[in-house]
Amino acid sequence: MGCSASKQADDLREGTERVMSGRRGIGASERIRTPSERIKVQARRTAILEALKDENDKTSIPSPDLKADGSLTAKEVAMRISGSTVSKDCVLGDLRSEGGIIRASYAALTQRGYYPDNPHKENQDAYCVVPSKFAGGEGDGYFAVFDGHGDLGHDCASFAKQILHAHISAGVKRKRASLNSERLRKLTKEGGVMPKNAFHPSQWPYLSSEQYESCVREAHIKCNEEMHKSKVVKDQTAGTTAISVSFHAGRICVSNVGDSRCVLGHRLAKQPQDAESSTPAEEEKREIDQSDSGDGHDNGSLVAIPLSEDQTPYRKDERERLKKSGARVCSIDQMEGLEPMHENWGEVDLGVDIDVEGDPPRVWLADRNFPGCAFSRSLGDDIGEGVGVNAEPEFITKDVTRGDEILVIASDGVFEFLTNQRVVDICAASTNPVEACTRLLEEAYAEWLRYELRTDDITCIVIFLKSGRPDDSEVISGLINRRVKVKQMKKKNSGSMANLTSLDEN
Repeated sequence: MGCSASKQADDLREGTERVMSGRRGIGASERIRTPSERIKVQARRTAILEALKDENDKTSIPSPDLKADGSLTAKEVAMRISGSTVSKDCVLGDLRSEGGIIRASYAALTQRGYYPDNPHKENQDAYCVVPSKFAGGEGDGYFAVFDGHGDLGHDCASFAKQILHAHISAGVKRKRASLNSERLRKLTKEGGVMPKNAFHPSQWPYLSSEQYESCVREAHIKCNEEMHKSKVVKDQTAGTTAISVSFHAGRICVSNVGDSRCVLGHRLAKQPQDAESSTPAEEEKREIDQSDSGDGHDNGSLVAIPLSEDQTPYRKDERERLKKSGARVCSIDQMEGLEPMHENWGEVDLGVDIDVEGDPPRVWLADRNFPGCAFSRSLGDDIGEGVGVNAEPEFITKDVTRGDEILVIASDGVFEFLTNQRVVDICAASTNPVEACTRLLEEAYAEWLRYELRTDDITCIVIFLKSGRPDDSEVISGLINRRVKVKQMKKKNSGSMANLTSLDEN
């Protein structure tokens, strides 16, 4: 093939990259947008494969084996998967009380994506698992997923994986040790007897929800600052999401930066219904309550409850915050003059709706057409931080109770084309967490191929939970109503959102 073939391949690559990545900013869903673009990419991909066929022997890294349709063979897919081979058990929660013990089984898997124009692109996802004695706590654990973006997103995700949990651990230890010192000083002052192992971490006071969240928030800010200053990680136009779940004192603290996601599979309590003793008014009220809940689930069913909310410009509160920081928020089509300027995206519930159109609102500098972030918060993204793309996490903290059966922490490679409920249902149909992870990867991968010519990195952690602590119906209702409120609002505005395609599996 010689030099002419190499030049042809380079030209084809350049053309493909313009179609596949030239119209997307950092942190985009990285998806082909229109049928015409799909045809162009398919033609260029075929040409690239032909142009490089005779050059494979000259490269140090062989090209992946492909099927006739250009997708990866089963062997190639398997080679891109790493993580747990078996499910592992651990004991979490408040080990000082019988009702606070949480028996858990977990697994984690990640699958490197496939990009026809860059077949050897590194996996930009990462995950971190500390299943026991996190931050010195006997029943504490830490589980996190990071999804990098930008050319050096894998470096950002790897940095966050190594640094973030260390800062959380150090902060929690300092705070608990400080509370313990205060407790012992007070005890000594009052003439009390010093308890056995008084200075051992197992005897330190637990942190309140607010105290723990403060430690996690501070850790995110420190991690972000260190990433900016790092001489190894270049994060001007790269960064990572960070979704983490910390177990402490029988609670879970879910911290979110970006658009990776944590979803809880909660078993609704069965309510006894005595038809003979119910009055017509009581039966009518029960029917109205079930209708208003909007979740389509009966008592005793497993319902998907989001424990994080995607931080994207779809959210009105995030758009307003970004604009106050000087950001310009619009889609690519709007930026290129193909669509009129508007903010008529509505409050899209990305856990229920599948965004198959793929032209979301993005974050740009006021006078420049970059960085084009399709998220509103992240670790890294130094340029985006100047217009409000910050590392401030959002939290949901709750006790782990009897109805909490499944916890899924995953990158958008899983959730791009699978709804929250579908993800929980897949896990519920699995016999153990490693099987659940495997099935999630398989189904998410299949959906990517259904909609796209390539696949994103796909990463998930699945935890099966068993707790004896009674459910708090008010907490569960509050979490469900957060989702229902968005769904009901969407229905009221359906006329003004006709351009958004939704697939609601609830």
